Amino acid sequence: MFLAKSTSRNHSIPKTTGSLLMAALISLSFVLSACGKKTEETTEDTRHTESIAQVGEVPEEFREIITENRFRNVSVSSDRLVKVGSIWSKDGDSKKSAVIIMDLYGEVLASHMVEYNAAYDLSAVTLTEDGGFIFAFGYNDHYIPGRDQLETGYHSRIIKCDAEGQVLFDKKLESVKIGALEKCIEKDGVYYFFGENESKEILANYAGEDIYILAIDENGNEVHQRYIGGSSFDQIENVCKTEDGFILEVASQSTDGDFAESNEKYKRAYWRVVISDDLEIMEKEIVPDGFDHDFRRYVGVKDGEPLYDDDEMFSDFDGGWVREYIDYGDTYLIVSDRITGQVEHQPPYISSIWYYSETVYSMYDKSGTLIFRASVDSSPDYEKYANDEWPLQINEKNGEN
Repeated sequence: MFLAKSTSRNHSIPKTTGSLLMAALISLSFVLSACGKKTEETTEDTRHTESIAQVGEVPEEFREIITENRFRNVSVSSDRLVKVGSIWSKDGDSKKSAVIIMDLYGEVLASHMVEYNAAYDLSAVTLTEDGGFIFAFGYNDHYIPGRDQLETGYHSRIIKCDAEGQVLFDKKLESVKIGALEKCIEKDGVYYFFGENESKEILANYAGEDIYILAIDENGNEVHQRYIGGSSFDQIENVCKTEDGFILEVASQSTDGDFAESNEKYKRAYWRVVISDDLEIMEKEIVPDGFDHDFRRYVGVKDGEPLYDDDEMFSDFDGGWVREYIDYGDTYLIVSDRITGQVEHQPPYISSIWYYSETVYSMYDKSGTLIFRASVDSSPDYEKYANDEWPLQINEKNGEN
């Protein structure tokens, strides 16, 4: 496969190669849930033989998208889509990750691939206002199984690419916990990363995780950085930008620092923290009942504002679990997952339920009238997995906007 021919650690991919990579991301199976091997002790397969009712005629520009299931597991902005895939070799010893940028009709605009050993998946993948994208990931040039990975060189990196997928900067972070930069927000030409810190000094003193905020400019230069927290558990639950800064929602069990005495009787306290653009704490207060959006999921942009799967407009949606909302002006597309059945395999040592599903594409006009609905099977080939016939596997996941 062409992916195996690459030798550089990170590089851009030509658009033609990006299209081939997109085909690879689509064609290889995505495992929803599977474990154990196939045995004679297998219950009846309850997979439905009929998919959801198809409605209307699919326009030509969407036929290939649906046939290839191109919009499964993408993250949506107002004018672009991003797909992130993790690629493992058959022996499980090497891993690559690809970021693919598409327009709203599935055409590949740019792509970039990263090769790394024992690294965390890409995180904080964000489309930028200049047409490019930025992301973070963990990497270790000297991975040694069983050794302390911070001691052997494990670290985090931030990569910024232009609209063609060419690297503008590749920044190494020495003391950030691996894979812990979970959110990136662009504001006035500055990229703010939010996550956690876990330096060698913190580990040596048995201290906990600090909340870490890093602001870098368009050239990768540090503008501001800030550690928030105490000596125990502190974690960002959510972050959003304001006109003058940011609001953080923090779960804490600290005994000192910014959230002193939070862990009274070993219970978490929830804090609302207001910080300025230069990362100074302006306000902080305990939220007695905690936060009520634990299960909200970002699905797209509507009227310039983030849209979540618990929005009222989806209350009567009957096409399954909403994954993406894509706005085309006079119409909008909802991409959803729908479980069609399951089969339970019961080896002597474990019980495993494997699910079958389809991806549903539902197009509506602005009045909410259904124009067309079509679906494509998205179930893995469990028979191959049950018999250890493992192909080169790509695990797709949603990026963050």
